[in-house]
Amino acid sequence: MLDAGYRVLKPGRVLVDHGPITMVITAWANREPATEAAAAGAREALRLLEELADHLDIARTPVNLLAPAKDDMYPEVLRRMIKAVRMIEEDDFTPMAAVAGSFSDLVLERMLSCGAESGFVNNGGDIALRLALGEVLRVGIVQDLSTGDVTHLIKVNAGDDVQGIATSGFGGRSLTKGVASAATVLAENAAVADAAATAVANATNCDCPQVARCLAQEIDGLTDIPGHIVTKNIGRLNNEDVRRALENGFARLMELKGRGVVNGGVIFVQGESISWPHNLAQPLR
Repeated sequence: MLDAGYRVLKPGRVLVDHGPITMVITAWANREPATEAAAAGAREALRLLEELADHLDIARTPVNLLAPAKDDMYPEVLRRMIKAVRMIEEDDFTPMAAVAGSFSDLVLERMLSCGAESGFVNNGGDIALRLALGEVLRVGIVQDLSTGDVTHLIKVNAGDDVQGIATSGFGGRSLTKGVASAATVLAENAAVADAAATAVANATNCDCPQVARCLAQEIDGLTDIPGHIVTKNIGRLNNEDVRRALENGFARLMELKGRGVVNGGVIFVQGESISWPHNLAQPLR
């Protein structure tokens, strides 16, 4: 079945491929595919895109310049974005740091309200999920965003306090200030995971001549962070630089965990990794 902006891939699974959105929605009810619920989620994604388009000026404004008293004036998707970014405590982040995850959360909620009992929404790697009692989901993640090859698995159980998974780093869809090949974060929802992954990836950094940097607008003229210095290219890092970058990223991850913002995560830099819990990501066999 083909509809404007989305199509059914198979029973219970729908692809939204429209403008900046490439999203796969998977829904189940009574352990059976729930195609209509997934399609309802797809229509919600398209509606949210139109809604946010009318508020891009706010979405591209650093959160420290947005007055909390005005939050109720904005649509729900933008409120979710702002709330998630404020939790990260990065004043120069804009709400766009949580846009993909916020879309995933709201699409998931829509499909659940339309009869799905469990499922997940994968919005370009920013995943919202809901599992029924006893279900286990194995999520494939990458150790290098520039290749996109799935190399590791993270297991999520229905009883875990994890309903959001997101990945950021060099070579991904967004700009980064760090050297992480990939930083994947688990949180209570996808919006928070999205913003947190960006923060952890930014912190996974080292100061060395092998890392070339430039202004964000030199790479993307439409960036929401003009004037920020971002990573342009990464050469081969020595062992000490890799270790230092991983330690810096891990310190940020654990700071977020200590405040109850995230539940765990794994960081990769040029084939090396660090995670909490220690065995969070298992290599594919």
